[in-house]
Amino acid sequence: MNLSFKINNPNNIIINTKEDYNVIPFGHRCGTAMSVKYASLRKFSLPFDWTIPLYPYKIKNILENNFEDFIPDVKNNIFENKYEVIISHFDDDILNGIKQYERRIERFNRIIKENKKIYFVYMNEDYIYSRKYREKELNDKNFFDMLELEKFLKKKYLNINYTILYFNFFEYKIPKDSNIINIVLKTNKVYDNICDNNFNNYRLYCAKLLSNVFKTKFEPKLNVKTMDNLFTE
Repeated sequence: MNLSFKINNPNNIIINTKEDYNVIPFGHRCGTAMSVKYASLRKFSLPFDWTIPLYPYKIKNILENNFEDFIPDVKNNIFENKYEVIISHFDDDILNGIKQYERRIERFNRIIKENKKIYFVYMNEDYIYSRKYREKELNDKNFFDMLELEKFLKKKYLNINYTILYFNFFEYKIPKDSNIINIVLKTNKVYDNICDNNFNNYRLYCAKLLSNVFKTKFEPKLNVKTMDNLFTE
């Protein structure tokens, strides 16, 4: 599988790597957090890192409700919350896992209000191995919902300074008042089932692209200790 890309950035948004910033994975699943980590852009764990499927309208719903009941009834082995989002990679020590997510939510609420630039990163990796995620109708809806989420963010967090990096295999018309950069991917091959090499290659490709954009170190090799930290911070 070969991947290529082009940048759809009609509003000429500049990524200033010299300013202080935070990067927040915005779904659609845990591969986004992995790519951000591989690009040396992940400073800490956040509530949306290990969630499936995290569509934009679900993020909006969660934020509207201030993360109420975001943590499902994990004590009874239920890992899907009321927003129909599955929490993945939950700590085997359930009580510790609950505390981890409480910290991640508190951290998100803090950094989104800080006077720092925020880069939200959304990736549609399922396009590679699922027909459903290659359907234009679903992709169009997700992009429209991302525009609605963007409006909500500006309304809820009045002073927010942000850019959304929207990785997808479709190119979209970006409104003039939007801070979305559409990173349009292309592939020479798609699949109808999941194979580790397929989505790992995708994650590595996106991570390399991010590291080039942000001028950070590309570190795709993670040792056991690093992997533990990924899920337990």
